[in-house]
Amino acid sequence: MAKIFYDHLIKIEEVTVELDNYELTLEEREEFISLIDETLHNHTLNVILSHLPQQHHENFLSMFHKEPHKPELLDFLKKETLVDIEEKIRGEAEKVKKEILAEIKKAKRKF
Repeated sequence: MAKIFYDHLIKIEEVTVELDNYELTLEEREEFISLIDETLHNHTLNVILSHLPQQHHENFLSMFHKEPHKPELLDFLKKETLVDIEEKIRGEAEKVKKEILAEIKKAKRKF
């Protein structure tokens, strides 16, 4: 997983701990974590673009594409959005993590 400017806002440890309850190969575990990371990333970008005014989308996406790890991207978002973007990202991540955990536990009951 590549480092992204919002990584410190999203913690997936509780999901990875839940995966440890399954007998997964290293490859399976890595694939699940990759899917979880991708899902969270897509939801995070959706939150960002939903709150960032349309006229800043192209600029943000260009900067993000070039240097996704740069902390200045968060500064840009804080300046250009009218909400607490960090809180919006955290909130969406928590919602998605709960949904993922529920799906994992539901799958566990089937086996």
